[in-house]
Amino acid sequence: MRYFLIILLALGLSGKTTWAQVGEKVGEVKVLNVKNDTINLPMLGKEALLIFYQDPGHASQNEDLQDYFKAHPMNSSKIESYGVVNMAAAPLIPNGMIKRIARKRTRGTNAQVYFDPNNYLSRGWNLGDVNNASCVIAVDKDRIIRFFKAGQVTPAEMQQVIEWVNQNK
Repeated sequence: MRYFLIILLALGLSGKTTWAQVGEKVGEVKVLNVKNDTINLPMLGKEALLIFYQDPGHASQNEDLQDYFKAHPMNSSKIESYGVVNMAAAPLIPNGMIKRIARKRTRGTNAQVYFDPNNYLSRGWNLGDVNNASCVIAVDKDRIIRFFKAGQVTPAEMQQVIEWVNQNK
């Protein structure tokens, strides 16, 4: 019995959990638009993308980076930025309330917001446990992840994202 438990433990520890890595290619995922239509993640493979994938309960994480881009719009046909709200990360908040708050926060800007009701993005791109996190994801035109951070970016990471955006304008 003891050997059986040791073997099970060894097999469990050797199992590889794959999470999104910089340099990995990502595929299509479905999200909801503001009209509640199911669509493919916009502009994937057509333009470089800066995506803010947010847990509604932690929307203030990475607000400094979002504010930077509000003050310094990208204004380029080569790069797009938008938010995707991870509604599955906040099961106690009604989806209608999440959508109203998202629309209110983006009112008066050109910001686009989409909704992920079932962890399609986090599962489809192997983002790992992104509950309680605001993620910043930079994906190039070839669908390769160039930056990924689940949680608060550091000032150095913020600068890295800004430089990546400027290089892809």
